[in-house]
Amino acid sequence: MGGTGRGGARALICDRRFLGLALMEFWERFAMSGVKSLLIVTLADHVLAGDLSGVLGAAPLQRMFDTWFGTLTRAGMASQIYGYINALLYAAILLGGLAGDLVLGRRGAVFLGGGVMCAGLAMMLKPFLFLPGLILFASGTGTLKGNLSAQLGLLFPDEAERQRGYALYLGFLNAGVICGPLVCGLLAARLGWRYAVAAAGLALVVGLTGYAVSAPEAALAEAPPPSRATDPPAPGGRRSSGLLIAAILSIYCCYSAYDQIGDAFLLWARNRIALQVAGWTMPVSWFLSLDGLFTLLLIAGWQAFGPILARRGIVLDAVTQILLGSILCAAGYVVLAVVSAGGQQSVPLASALAYLLLVDCAIVLVWPSGLSLITSVASPRRAGFWTGLFYLHGFFSSLWVGIAGSFYGRLPDQSFWLLHAAVAGLGAILALWARSLQSRRRPFQAITTSA
Repeated sequence: MGGTGRGGARALICDRRFLGLALMEFWERFAMSGVKSLLIVTLADHVLAGDLSGVLGAAPLQRMFDTWFGTLTRAGMASQIYGYINALLYAAILLGGLAGDLVLGRRGAVFLGGGVMCAGLAMMLKPFLFLPGLILFASGTGTLKGNLSAQLGLLFPDEAERQRGYALYLGFLNAGVICGPLVCGLLAARLGWRYAVAAAGLALVVGLTGYAVSAPEAALAEAPPPSRATDPPAPGGRRSSGLLIAAILSIYCCYSAYDQIGDAFLLWARNRIALQVAGWTMPVSWFLSLDGLFTLLLIAGWQAFGPILARRGIVLDAVTQILLGSILCAAGYVVLAVVSAGGQQSVPLASALAYLLLVDCAIVLVWPSGLSLITSVASPRRAGFWTGLFYLHGFFSSLWVGIAGSFYGRLPDQSFWLLHAAVAGLGAILALWARSLQSRRRPFQAITTSA
């Protein structure tokens, strides 16, 4: 697939194979982010608000959670479900990828995942079937996600083109993250949560139709995956493994704190943040759209600011950026703890925006730095293994969100947010450990390089 220089992005937009994948990613992210932005509130206020016998599977879940964590409020139970559903989604990415590799083919796995997502959303329109439908939706999402990005890599035989392709693909992804909560949140506020769920299902139908027309399997199969058979092994051995383990654990901690943004933070913001802007009440789900918008703007800002630092001789390596990101994430939760301690019933919107800015700065530093570190340190023959471990941050952070969320409403708000600041702070300590391992690895790498 060609397209270099200034015309590269234009050539990608015009390529049916790329456009089919990128638009499918947009609509999948639209549906997933739209549903996630409403999930905790819909569960707490509607699905779980009445008699749990009217919701298939809710009563056994309540008994199980009460056994594990003590008596939960409905908000606490909703938080548990949110966390475990997210964990299921990320586990399904691994299983869906295996299904695409060994059984269905990647294209077949995408259609299966999209079909299961649509079936799950249809079931979620009925409160009685909401929880089984939610399980199907999460399972289908993971299956689809695990096979889309792999197809994209097959389009680019050249590494530089592949990087440009993924950069543009990321733009489609973030556009979906922004638009989904905006549209679904507005529909839920004006017409009710069922209309938002139906809109997510319609988005998937549009995406799958475009994927079927624009990304034929024969075209995707033209570009074979690049061979790594001749790649040289990376130096450092156990030192490299220790460095990567420390850095990935740091990223797990940072994401575990950050991901509360879609769970307890929305409940807290609904109750404590002054959402009125010029006489209009902002839907609380729009915080997730702002999260995506801030991330895009911060990526652009960092790309512009990084070269300025480099020209002045200031170069931040990947581990340092992970360290700074963990510190910024902790600072974001300190902001929430401080405003929660004030005792005022209504907290200014600026406080929530400051929190968003800090935690989004953290992700802009941590996410690309983690992948960059893996690429530069891991043996090319094991890069897939380490990349898979990296992406498990979503799995473990979702488990933590559910466990920690069960304490929301039982702990004072200040203590609840300080707990998350401490988790991000643990990530900073692990990043310092990674820096120590990195400094020990460098003399070894210099010796092997000069030999």
